[in-house]
Amino acid sequence: MTQDMYELRRVLTSTSAGMIAYKAWAQQARRERHFNIARLLGALSASKQIRAMRAFSALGEVGTTERNVDRALESMEPEAVATGPITGTTPEVRELLTRAQRALAEDRDLRFDEIDDLYVCATCGNLREGQNVQPCPVCGAVPEAHRAFRASDIFGALGPHGITSFLDHTPAALQQLIQGLEDKLLIRRLDGEPSLKELIGHLADIDSVFRERAWLILETNQPTLPLAHPPRLDSAIKYRDQPIDMVFATFQKSRQQTLTLLRGLTSAAWHRTGMHEIYGQVNLINQGNWVVSHERTHLVEMAQLRHDLVLSDETCCEPVELSEVLVDNVAEGE
Repeated sequence: MTQDMYELRRVLTSTSAGMIAYKAWAQQARRERHFNIARLLGALSASKQIRAMRAFSALGEVGTTERNVDRALESMEPEAVATGPITGTTPEVRELLTRAQRALAEDRDLRFDEIDDLYVCATCGNLREGQNVQPCPVCGAVPEAHRAFRASDIFGALGPHGITSFLDHTPAALQQLIQGLEDKLLIRRLDGEPSLKELIGHLADIDSVFRERAWLILETNQPTLPLAHPPRLDSAIKYRDQPIDMVFATFQKSRQQTLTLLRGLTSAAWHRTGMHEIYGQVNLINQGNWVVSHERTHLVEMAQLRHDLVLSDETCCEPVELSEVLVDNVAEGE
């Protein structure tokens, strides 16, 4: 193996591992509702992916589709070699990550005034912060050849119909998830994680926060929106001692009030804005996508929890499957 080939394989191994690391960390940041930090980590993952693909191609590992399929069937994979550090390897990246570190030390996400829009060059993987109006300073690729990681995109891409449709279907999904389960299972925690009853109560708490924000956006000009903390997930422990019918009724009542507020709104109403301490200026569509994203994550978590509870109790009932509208990451325009 020549020195050039060895270096390309080292770059491929390093950037591939870095891509997975940043992608996994971005996913965890979204779970913890640090959406701006997740955006940063996602951009870094994309940057690593582009560099890995460039090295892969330079090694001659990409041929015709027929050849590529033959190699896949033959399990022909590029040789991996030892590497050094795989993340936080440039001064620019370390500076961005240091901002995230400072925010997390204060138990919060990055604020909108602490991190700008991010752009990753689709040709060489260079990452830039700020306006995307100049060619890539590394390879000269035009601004159009960049992948954007904008603050406005962190919530999701559903339009008003998609948002209200999702929110309208959640009560039925929750009924499926608790169907046939005795209280001993509804309050049972696995590996220290919240129980089904606590998660339903948490969704009711968050729905109330969303409805308050929506009302403020619709009724006042540029309101300052209240943060979602509290209620934290651990505060939902108060629901453990309540009958499940009462917990579900609390969620259902809140959801009906929310849907009543949202139904029939004009496009202009959905585009009204407020100021959020973390995310800056956001509109009602952004906030609707926020609550959908939060709810979808917990519904999938609850489906897994029910599955595990059923398997652990031989006297229990059958697993259930959530409808596609609740689990698919649908990107929908208006």
